[in-house]
Amino acid sequence: MRAVVVCLTLLSFFSLAFANQDINIQKLQSQKQSISTINQCSNPAQLDQFIQNALDNVTNHEKKAKHAAFLEELIKYNPSCFVASVKKLDPKSCEKIEESYLNEPFFYPREDLRASLAKAKNYKASCLAS
Repeated sequence: MRAVVVCLTLLSFFSLAFANQDINIQKLQSQKQSISTINQCSNPAQLDQFIQNALDNVTNHEKKAKHAAFLEELIKYNPSCFVASVKKLDPKSCEKIEESYLNEPFFYPREDLRASLAKAKNYKASCLAS
């Protein structure tokens, strides 16, 4: 009797384990996009262009939100990369990035973004540290 109970328990456990093996393509694509967002330092010119585009579109709320989604993820998970790109900006553009995307973030609390930036290697030498 005990062996039957153990077998039934194991059988139900394995059936539940295999039932949750559904592959969600949309979820995998979102994860892939998130990973590529974090790894933007592999193409600094593309990131610099993206930041310039974000600066050009701060008045368009819809475009600003799309840029903010990307930039906030980058700041949160790869702050050194963000700081390296921002250090290339002139002081006025750096101030504009700070006002538009750091002081009024869309998705993460401002304190979380600032804490991530503070961990970046060159943060203290950037215009964002002031």
